[in-house]
Amino acid sequence: MKTILVLNSYSQTVIRLIKKYVPDGFELMFLEESSQQALERQVGNADYILAGGRLKLNKDVLDRADNLKMIQRSGVGLDALDLEAIKEKGIPLYVNRGVNSESVAEHALLLLLACLRRLPIVNSNTKNGIWKKQDQGVLTGELRGRTVGIIGMGNIATVLVGLLKPFHVNILYNNLTQVEREFESENNMKFVCLDELLANSDIVTIHCSLNQRTRNLINDESLAMMKDGAILVNTARGEIVDPVAVSNALKSGKLAYAGLDVHAKEPIPDDYPLKYDENVILTPHIAGVTADSFNAMMHDAFRNIKLFDQGQLEEIEPYRYL
Repeated sequence: MKTILVLNSYSQTVIRLIKKYVPDGFELMFLEESSQQALERQVGNADYILAGGRLKLNKDVLDRADNLKMIQRSGVGLDALDLEAIKEKGIPLYVNRGVNSESVAEHALLLLLACLRRLPIVNSNTKNGIWKKQDQGVLTGELRGRTVGIIGMGNIATVLVGLLKPFHVNILYNNLTQVEREFESENNMKFVCLDELLANSDIVTIHCSLNQRTRNLINDESLAMMKDGAILVNTARGEIVDPVAVSNALKSGKLAYAGLDVHAKEPIPDDYPLKYDENVILTPHIAGVTADSFNAMMHDAFRNIKLFDQGQLEEIEPYRYL
C-alpha cells in the first residue's frame, strides 16, 4: 500500500470527504500534529505528499523524505515550497493551476462590493434597530464607472476581469508582463506602473504571488500614494500587506474600507491590529474554498497522484516544476 502524507490539518467531516477521492492501492497518513517537527518525523514514510500552504517543504524536510516520489499541491500557492530544494532533489511537483480561480475571484468581488456598500456596518445597524435609510445609504457607493486597480494578472485576476465587465469599470493593472492588447481593449484595461495604479484607483485588489519583491508591498508608503477614501481588497497572501499600516490608514480615513481574506499571521492572533476596526471585513483564508472548489481540488490532486504512479501523468499536461 502506497502512502500519501497529507500536510493540512482537517476535521473528521472534511477527512471523510477527502477519502472519497483516494485511489485504490493508496492510504492516507496525517501528521500527528500540525508542526514542522511532526512533518520531519513522518515524511520518511511518505511515497507521495499532498502539500498544503502552511507547513514548509524545505531542505530539512526533503532530506528526510527517502521514499518520496512526487509532491502534489492541494491548492495553487507556492510560497510554502522551497522550489530550489525540490529541484535539487529532482522531485516532481504538480500544481493544478486555476483549480480555484473562480472561487477566489468571486470572493474578491464579494469583498469589493461589501466594502462599497459598508455591508457589515449596515447589517449590524439593521439588526440593532437602527433604520436610518438615507443617512446610511449616502455613505455607500456603487461599483459602476469606478477605477479598479489589479495588482497581478494571473488566472484569478483574469477571471475577476470577466466578473467586473458588466459593471463598466475602468481597470488599471500592474503585472510582470503585459497581457494581449486585444484582451486589454475588450475589458477597458490599462497596463501601468504600481505607483500610477495606487494613485488613480478607487479600489485596489491584490492578486500577485508572495515573494521578496511583494512582501510588505502594501505599507505606509504605498498606502500614502492611494486616493483618500480608497478601498483595499486582498485575497492573495497576507504577508503582502502590513496590517498595522492598513489599520492606521483605516483610522485616518486614507482607506474607507478594506476586505482581507488573508493575513500576515494565520489564524489571526488576539493582538491583530485589524481585529477591532469597524471598517474592515476579515475572512479566514476561505476565498479558494467552497464545496465546489474543494471537491475539484481533491479530485484533481488524487487523480494526478494515481496517474503519476501509473506513469501516465504527462498525458494531461500538468502545471509542473522540475
